[in-house]
Amino acid sequence: MAETPDSDLDDVARIRRVLARELETINEYEAFARASSHPEVRAFFLHLASEEKEHVSEAVHMLRMLDSGQDGRFTTPIAPGHFQQAIAGGPVPVPSPAPAPAPTPAPVPHLLNGRSPVEPLTALPPQRLMYGLPAPPPAVESHPLTVGSLRKGSGGNGR
Repeated sequence: MAETPDSDLDDVARIRRVLARELETINEYEAFARASSHPEVRAFFLHLASEEKEHVSEAVHMLRMLDSGQDGRFTTPIAPGHFQQAIAGGPVPVPSPAPAPAPTPAPVPHLLNGRSPVEPLTALPPQRLMYGLPAPPPAVESHPLTVGSLRKGSGGNGR
């Protein structure tokens, strides 16, 4: 079967294709590292694999953001015995879970320039986004420059 050209895919399909390629590349780099007899070469391939794992994380983030059905699969827990049930053809007895520990109060996040250092993507204003990913929060001592304040003739006063 002929592969669909990238130009004929929608964004979700492109991200899935990237995800598949990144996962294949991780396997290759880790195999190269295992086969290497030189420690520096092994470290090099493991470093490359680590970078590809970051790309996988970013691709999954984008996929979850764009495909609510896929996101639902990530947020729904897989029941104990799910895989055994699939191969056994019937329900697998599941031991009753231990009582859940008392919930501990969530720590209050440290605010940085009035913003939480970890924000959901949808809460970020456009100037805080870079290629659809959250930009790092500004440093406490940084000056709050915006594109509007840099416009010619504005004199930094945002007009």
